[in-house]
Amino acid sequence: MKNLKLVILVCGVVGLLALILPLSGGSRLKEYFEIDSLGAIIYAAIFVLPAGMAAMALARPPIQAWQSGVALAGFVLGVVKFHVWDTVLHLGGAGLVGLMLFAAIVVGTIAAVVSLLRPEAMI
Repeated sequence: MKNLKLVILVCGVVGLLALILPLSGGSRLKEYFEIDSLGAIIYAAIFVLPAGMAAMALARPPIQAWQSGVALAGFVLGVVKFHVWDTVLHLGGAGLVGLMLFAAIVVGTIAAVVSLLRPEAMI
């Protein structure tokens, strides 16, 4: 399931870029740091943890169950912190950053669950 590792990595990077790049005005991560530094670190960890786990798994395959679990925990934290259930109702008005975050979290969560449930064979 090498493709799942790539999907998790891409979702982590896309989510982090959506937070960092000033696509719709200013950088969301910069705004989060101005409001609450610890909260901003948590928002960054939502995408850094899965991307890091996928990068580790790509460097030294196969992906381990704990790596899939950490990636899943990061994305599930994203589901909660970004209130994905509310975003679904307002996808039209979410803007580019909102769509990027939503897609990264949803697709990454699904890929992490599948990766956890279907372990990769040792090669």
